[in-house]
Parts: sequence; C-alpha cells; structure tokens
Amino acid sequence: MRAIIGYVVNMIPYMIITVPVYLIIRFILLNKNKSKVNWYREISLFIFVLFIVGLSSQTIIPKFENGVNGFSIVKSGIHETNLIPFKVIVETYNEVFVNGYFNYFLINFLGNIIMFMPIGFFIPLLWNVSNKKVVIIGFCSSLFIEICQLFLTRGTDVDDLMLNTIGVILGLLLYRFLYKKFKSFLVKFR
Repeated sequence: MRAIIGYVVNMIPYMIITVPVYLIIRFILLNKNKSKVNWYREISLFIFVLFIVGLSSQTIIPKFENGVNGFSIVKSGIHETNLIPFKVIVETYNEVFVNGYFNYFLINFLGNIIMFMPIGFFIPLLWNVSNKKVVIIGFCSSLFIEICQLFLTRGTDVDDLMLNTIGVILGLLLYRFLYKKFKSFLVKFR
C-alpha cells in the first residue's frame, strides 16, 4: 500500500502544474467558441486530463529529484525489456504464492490493469466513438508508453501492453454497463 501511495504522491506536483495551464486553455477555447458550457463534460474532461498527466508522470515523464545541487533528472536505474508474453503472470504467481509478496500482484499486475481503466471509461463518456476505436486508442496509448520507456530508466514489457489493454476493455465494459442503467444521465457528458 505504501508503494501505491508513493505513486499518487509523485503524481501530485505534475497535476498541480497542470491545473492552471488547463484552466487557462479551456477558458480561452470556450470564450472563442461562445457556446453554452456543458459543466458535466467540462468537469469530466478536466478529470480525464489530470488522469492522463498523472499516468504520464509515472510512465514517460523523466523522474526528478531534489538533491544538494537542486533539481535533477534521475538517470540511475536498470532498464529491462521483456518481450516474452505472460512472463509477468509466472512472476506474479511466484512472488505471491512462493515468496508471499502480495504487493507485487497489486502493483505490477492489478496496477497495470486499473491504471488504464479510465481510458476505456472516459473516451466513450466524452466522445461518440465505437468500442473498437476505444480499444485501439487504449492499445496505442500503452504501446506509445512502452516505446518511450525503451529510452528511459524504466522497464519495457509486452505484458504491460496486454494488461493495459485489458484495463481499457474493463473500463469500456464498465461504461457500457452504466450506460445501459443510466443512459439519460450519461448522455449529458457529451
């Protein structure tokens, strides 16, 4: 749980910087359009943008640390590339059931699924796109992150790509389920 809290705490500075920049840009765009503001959509779009910034801060934006000489980019770390499908499932099993390390399951397995569920949920909530396009957007987003991580001190893993895409699909299924139950409410977000 401590690691999850650490990830969230690391996201906060990026999100704080995003808030005024986002609000200024949206204010300019909305004034330029001169149309009535849909507050359901604006609040959801704001949350989605903050999520994307938080996700980017933990996956593709280089990590910064405050040291004796001021801020610097973290350059240390081991970069690993895994191109063997399902390796993470075997590692998760070993870590949880052999070594008793449940956090590995939470962070590496469930974390990769859960962190992409908002993409599968927010995209159809905010835009009228097909299920196939939502999954393709989610897959391509994950692929973009994994390719960027090739050049960073972070691991690149084919299993992350699969787990992230499963997360997108689960987010999409959650949206579709809620849409069937609350269609008259959810259409207000477009």
